[in-house]
Amino acid sequence: MYKHPHVRIEEGTTSGSYTAGKFPDLSALKEHLRVDFSDDDTYIALLLQNTVSYVEEYCGIKFGTTTYTAFWDYAYPMVLIGHKFESIDVSGGALKLERLNDSGRYEDVPVADYTIDSNQNPLRIHMKSGFSSTSEINQYKMVFKAVNISPPKTVYQAALMIAGHFYENRQSVGGDRVYEVPLSSQHLLERYRQSTF
Repeated sequence: MYKHPHVRIEEGTTSGSYTAGKFPDLSALKEHLRVDFSDDDTYIALLLQNTVSYVEEYCGIKFGTTTYTAFWDYAYPMVLIGHKFESIDVSGGALKLERLNDSGRYEDVPVADYTIDSNQNPLRIHMKSGFSSTSEINQYKMVFKAVNISPPKTVYQAALMIAGHFYENRQSVGGDRVYEVPLSSQHLLERYRQSTF
């Protein structure tokens, strides 16, 4: 029997963002920085944008609702799609599995041949029947929408610390003044970080 297939994930479009109040806004960050003037507002707003990007990249997620396409090369009794999400958006209908046919096009796998568990993380596809273990590049495909809009409070605190670090260290540092993003913020983000399977 083959080992568990490697699942490749392509990121598509993202709509929306995090829920208001789940990430610091300009006012909250200025209060954290003890800045009571408006001269730096534009710069602080830019720091917030960069902090969101840093958190997304470090944690391996995108805030909002993002469309992903997962590919794997062969059937396996239980396929795990290890991508972090709070929930899966099924408003457009149930998730479906597709398989590459002999003419090189994807067609729907009969629903009776698999079950998709989208209620837990990672997504699980239980292949019941109607498949062989032959391997072909990107033989199976599934499109899904992952929703990440409510990060935990630790992410909020980490964002304040990261943006504060960037605000206090506006220039690149070198020589005997070498700093990295504070480890305490990384510690706060670690539980929210994307697990690798």
